[in-house]
Amino acid sequence: MPSEKTLTDAEKNHKKIAIILAITFACLILANFLIIAFIFNWADWVALLIFSLLFIVPAYISNASMVITGGGKPIDGGKNFRDGRRILGDHKTWNGLKGPLYIGIPISFCIFLLFNILWVPINELIIDAAAQGQYDLYNNIQIFKYYFIGGEFPINFLVLLVRIILASYGAVIGDLIGSFLKRRFDIKSGAPFWIVDQLDFALVALLFVSIPGFIAPNLFLLPDIFIIVFLLILTPAVSIIANTVAYFIGLKDVPW
Repeated sequence: MPSEKTLTDAEKNHKKIAIILAITFACLILANFLIIAFIFNWADWVALLIFSLLFIVPAYISNASMVITGGGKPIDGGKNFRDGRRILGDHKTWNGLKGPLYIGIPISFCIFLLFNILWVPINELIIDAAAQGQYDLYNNIQIFKYYFIGGEFPINFLVLLVRIILASYGAVIGDLIGSFLKRRFDIKSGAPFWIVDQLDFALVALLFVSIPGFIAPNLFLLPDIFIIVFLLILTPAVSIIANTVAYFIGLKDVPW
């Protein structure tokens, strides 16, 4: 871990914020578990965790993939907004937009294809658990089928493809919106924009993936309030806690 002298005053303040947020979000996850387990069942919280991850995982992968494929010509062409600051910045490039197409979408589809292959034993485990009364909140097998494999065969593959594409490019749009807001607040690229940095891509992805639920409710499920709240806690928690831990074990120079 770097010494205090290697950090500027601003970085020291951000370090304190990172630690406070890491502890706060860890407590929120614990509180979420205790509330769901108390009102419903601990198995419902596990199902909630799985549903949330399956719902948003294409966005997570696609958001990370833009870093891998990034570089080259910036999307904003180096132009400034009317406030005199860059529209997006040098790190938002056209090559970065290829990340979801080349990495995020294919990997996400492979993940769901694997769940389709393994669905029979997974289905049996869920039915057995439901028969034993382990689920109170999520006691409908169709909910599990939707999040794991997209619904009934063969239309489920179309449902999965729509979900994956919307989540992936929702993450892209959200990331660009976050970068635009960051420039408006005159926050330099690489500097933390707390909570916005961690939530921008997930919020828009969540919005995009929810749209089909209004258009074709017989095929697409809208995420319930428990999933929405959990994702709003989980998404920043994963990033903030992981970065903070990485900083304290010496894998990163700053905890963001």
